[in-house]
Amino acid sequence: MILHFGVRTTEPDRVAYRSLAPGENEGKAITEMLRALSTHEDYLNPRYDHSIVVYYDPPGVKNGRREVLIPVPKEVEGVETKILPSMRAVFLVFCGAESPIEVYYQRLQEYIDDEDLEPSDEIYSIEVMYVPEDVDNVDYTIEVMRPLKG
Repeated sequence: MILHFGVRTTEPDRVAYRSLAPGENEGKAITEMLRALSTHEDYLNPRYDHSIVVYYDPPGVKNGRREVLIPVPKEVEGVETKILPSMRAVFLVFCGAESPIEVYYQRLQEYIDDEDLEPSDEIYSIEVMYVPEDVDNVDYTIEVMRPLKG
């Protein structure tokens, strides 16, 4: 089920980050980053309730570049951080697993085409998974973004 959809400009955010090796599991990398961050008592803030995967290359590119990110309120000793810059993006937020994620990417592409928007050459897409209030809930809320030029 689509909850929100449109174009928005994100705010810059400090993130802990790690580049992924080709074929490396994103979930495992996020778990490892959370474990490293959990040794720092104050790294989380209520607005930092999500993990992010940045895809620099489109699907099908062999050994495509990816990073996992976790927003943090400040620099964290022993963990690499950077500022994820503000960007304008077409976004779609959905909940549930009744459709594969490719359906939502197709909907974003249709919107880009219909509105004559130009996708970024630097980042193909960003996927954000929000932690549910009930951790036993299997219907996570996911946001898919396609950054735009300019």
